[in-house]
Amino acid sequence: MRAIIGLIIAASAYAFAPAAKSSTQSALNALAAKDQQGAIPPLGFFDPLGLVKNGPYGSEEDNFKRYRSVEIKHGRIAMAAVTGMLVQQNAHFDGFCSPSMDLKFADIPNGLGALSAVPAAGWCQMIITIGLHEVLVRERDGRPGDFGTGYLGMKMDDQSADQIRALNVELSNGRLAMLGILGMFASENIHGTPLFEVTQS
Repeated sequence: MRAIIGLIIAASAYAFAPAAKSSTQSALNALAAKDQQGAIPPLGFFDPLGLVKNGPYGSEEDNFKRYRSVEIKHGRIAMAAVTGMLVQQNAHFDGFCSPSMDLKFADIPNGLGALSAVPAAGWCQMIITIGLHEVLVRERDGRPGDFGTGYLGMKMDDQSADQIRALNVELSNGRLAMLGILGMFASENIHGTPLFEVTQS
């Protein structure tokens, strides 16, 4: 179990490695950080530690771009995690997680219990897949979180009001999901069961 946790930590450290320098500048980078998407009420631009100004990735623009990329990535992962916790509470995939161990998806518990129930080979497969994605799939230059696929296949490159609203909605939902999944894990640690508030109501 310690080896699995060590591999997960090592793989996640890649998210904080300094990004390669690029000479190309975009219209998004020309805006001050306080005027970027995500600086919305009630907090507006929130950087009490001055990480954008004093961060390790170079200029203020480079720092902002890196932190925004990481925020979007973690928000997307957290949204998937919250959805997965809620779905798995009520349904499981048919079939086997590990045929050689006779381990079905239905046998894997919801929540933090899944960390020890999934075999080490399964964790290795997930870590390798995520690592390959991190290395091979790149954002379009100057656009944090933009991999050129649009929104459900629909391109939105015009900086229209609809696009800006969609970007703000994604950031807000990602921030809420990060708090939500941490709250779910904290509740499980306190009560000993996943989604205690839902299952006890």
